[in-house]
Parts: sequence; C-alpha cells; structure tokens
Amino acid sequence: MKPTKSRNHQTYRAMNQVVNKQICAPISKELRKKYSRRSIRIMPDDIVKVVRGEYKGLTGKVTKISMQSSGVAIEGNKKEKLKGEKIDVYIHSTNMIITSLNTDDKWRLKILEKKPKSKIKSMKEEAKKKSEVKSTAKKKSEVKSTAKKKDDNKKSEKK
Repeated sequence: MKPTKSRNHQTYRAMNQVVNKQICAPISKELRKKYSRRSIRIMPDDIVKVVRGEYKGLTGKVTKISMQSSGVAIEGNKKEKLKGEKIDVYIHSTNMIITSLNTDDKWRLKILEKKPKSKIKSMKEEAKKKSEVKSTAKKKSEVKSTAKKKDDNKKSEKK
C-alpha cells in the first residue's frame, strides 16, 4: 500500500479528538509576534481571511466548522441551490489565515500563553552561549599552555 493511501486511511478513520486538532490554520504575522506560535485551531467567532482558492480575498467571521471535511463556513458566504435555498459554503481550513482570535474562552488563552511548540530559536541561542563559553575556555587554556612553553624554554636556555 502506498504511504499516501495509508495516510488517507488514517485521517479518514481517526477519532474525533485527532480530527479536531487537525482543523487549524496559520495565524497572521502580528499574532505570531504576540503569541509566538505559527498556527492554532480555528474556533467559531474567529475572523479569517481566505488566501487560496475560488474565494480568495474573502474575510469574515467563522460561523460553523465541519470536522468531516476540515471545512469552515464564513459568515455571509452562501451558495444558492437550484430550488432557491441558500446553503453555507465550506472552505478548507488550510486555505485561510486567522487575522483575529476569539479570546472569550479561558482555556484557549492558556494554550496561547504557553511556551511555543517550536523551541528551535531558544535551542540555537543556548548552543551559541555554550560555544562561546567553550571558546573562551579554550583561549584561556591556550594562553596557559603557551605561557608554560615559554617558561620551559627559558629554563632549558638557563641550563
């Protein structure tokens, strides 16, 4: 079985808890700086902007979320059926950017204020600090070893 086919089976048969986490979208640059996260789960009353697809450029409030199709219905975005009914249009969550968050939920705020998942920057800074400490230690040991060599040379010259 191809890996893509097995991955599709996994997503199709996944539990609601797993699928629920998969309905997320990247956040705008301002929100990235504020919360130091790259993406977050979409919730109702978030304001999103569609960046890809047929509805590119559309902005609005999220009204409904479909876990089956990983789709999001945006306020005012409806399609008319042949009989005259108007139905919501679901846009895939990866085709949009969250521009404003609904912060009514205290649990969501806790998640946002936690440390970022990507700790790469902090790890790089720690590595730089360690390398600087090691380099200064090496320089000190080199200075000591050169001083010892000079002392040894002077002693051998005196003999």
